[in-house]
Amino acid sequence: MIQQSTKKTLMLSSAGGLLEFYDFIIYALLATYLSHLFFPATSAINSLLATFGAYAVGYFARPFGGIIFGHFGDKYGRKKTFTMSIFIMALSTFIIGLLPTHSSVGSLAPVLLILCRIGQGISVGGEIPGAITYISEIAPDKKGVMTGTIFCFLISGVALGFIIEALLLLVFSHQQMLTWGWRVPFLLGGIFGFIAYYLRRQLADIKNFQPFIEGAFSLPLTRLLRTQLWPVIYTSVLVSFGALAFVTTFLLLPAYLTNILKLKFSYFAWMNSLGVLILSVLCIVIGKLSDMTNRTFILVLNCVLAGLLSFVIYIIYINYPQLYFLGVLISAVVVAFSWGNIPAILTESFEQQTRYSGIGLAYNIGFAVFGGLTPVIVLTTIKLSDDFLAPAYVLSIASTIMLIFIIINQFIKHTTIE
Repeated sequence: MIQQSTKKTLMLSSAGGLLEFYDFIIYALLATYLSHLFFPATSAINSLLATFGAYAVGYFARPFGGIIFGHFGDKYGRKKTFTMSIFIMALSTFIIGLLPTHSSVGSLAPVLLILCRIGQGISVGGEIPGAITYISEIAPDKKGVMTGTIFCFLISGVALGFIIEALLLLVFSHQQMLTWGWRVPFLLGGIFGFIAYYLRRQLADIKNFQPFIEGAFSLPLTRLLRTQLWPVIYTSVLVSFGALAFVTTFLLLPAYLTNILKLKFSYFAWMNSLGVLILSVLCIVIGKLSDMTNRTFILVLNCVLAGLLSFVIYIIYINYPQLYFLGVLISAVVVAFSWGNIPAILTESFEQQTRYSGIGLAYNIGFAVFGGLTPVIVLTTIKLSDDFLAPAYVLSIASTIMLIFIIINQFIKHTTIE
């Protein structure tokens, strides 16, 4: 059983992550409006590509956040470091809600938006690895269910984003959303983030924390890259696979349904919200399962399910929209096998003195490359091939690549033991 004090710590850590993840992904959910307001172009898909280009910038900033926060987290402690990250996120998100649009200040508008996205990216780069590291060290014998709970709350932040968006679409007309309604979720996210920062300050640091001590290596990052290069590579690919699965099956949907399939997204928004909530709960279930069985086996099963079921999901969206919620449920299962299991694998891949830096680097490289670029890759593939199944092709290829890396990793571990 998890002790009461540990439960409180888990809730405080997770609640901050929920709000931070909401702040970060609300941009993707409102991409259709932001494309008109900040990146007007000759065609809808070109405008959307520019918007997701700025979306990707936030992801590219994440490795810098991982390196910066990881360095201070390994040298000076976990709690103070990843508490500051949520303050930066709250401030960046709140400012986005106040920005002038392209019609007011011209090309300065997208520049300001991109700067705020960089602030968000640096913040998330330190927040999520910090939460994973902190909570796994609080309860090392239950790291699967504990980190699964972290991601339950993080992904609930996505559900909160979907719910807020659905409410806005219900209350406001399209013109009202373009005029000022789009600002509401960013302003709310900023306010919630400041509250989360206050709550996060109540956490205690790790009692048995062993900080990085300068010796043969002057920096945690230097020690990490010189002594644990393969774990960095492997976990970066692992996170890339999980990020791509999440983006293709959930975060891309509002833009995909609206701009590609020409469907009215407001009809599906509530189903998306429920699907993401189901996904968040399943992360705890899979996390518990990973504590009871082999994490690598769960990962292999995840790759097989993602590679095969991705086609079922998108065939439903394209040809059978009346079965849309079934596609969302299948997506929830596929992604839960990733994010109920991957965080625990990350914590076991690095030693304590470089764990925050290792998770920060691998997690943020993975999300920077495939979390940020996946919408651009998928939309470009659709534009060039005129094939609406592009997301399924991309995810199935990623699953195959991940399986190859699992085999290589097992071979390296077996060789090292011998």
